[in-house]
Amino acid sequence: MKRLSERSFYEILEVRRSATTEEVQRAYERARALFGPGSLASYTLLDPDEADVLHDRIEEARSVLLDPQARATYDDRLPAEGESKGRPATGFQAAKPPVAPGAQFVGTSRAAVPEVDFHPPEGTPWTGDLIRQAREARGLSILQLSEKTKVQRSHLGNVESERFDQLPPAVYLRGIVLSIASALRLDGERVARSYMERAAGAGAPVKGR
Repeated sequence: MKRLSERSFYEILEVRRSATTEEVQRAYERARALFGPGSLASYTLLDPDEADVLHDRIEEARSVLLDPQARATYDDRLPAEGESKGRPATGFQAAKPPVAPGAQFVGTSRAAVPEVDFHPPEGTPWTGDLIRQAREARGLSILQLSEKTKVQRSHLGNVESERFDQLPPAVYLRGIVLSIASALRLDGERVARSYMERAAGAGAPVKGR
């Protein structure tokens, strides 16, 4: 996995090189909300040094990618093969021919994993196992999800296994679940609300309360 300092600005904001100004701005706002100063994820899930690097890279990415001249100069310095292969600078690969209706190939390894849209029936409670199914449907391993969300692998495993006594206090747990849902392209508020209700009713106190 690339270190934060080695990722391109497109990778930092998780947008394609062809992203419009509006798409870059929205991606910046999303990254700022998730990992900006004072955010729950930044406070609880990142080492101080790593958080500082990520904050700086997010701001630098916005500054360069929203300036047409600076962006053109920056693009000229990037390896051409990344774009020629059609791979976006995000955690997902560009879509390849589907192996089944609604499926796409994702991942960065040679053995690409098919991505399938995951839409559980309306009203289905978001359990840890359902979150795991959503992750696997997106073709992501725990390690890959950790890299995308900056959430520790142990937290991700505890969320999926519903080891509530090993998870952070509820206010921080909600931030973790929101980050997971965002990475999996799910309705964050609905997933977090459902999962937190389950955690509250599990009878096992959340660590740190």
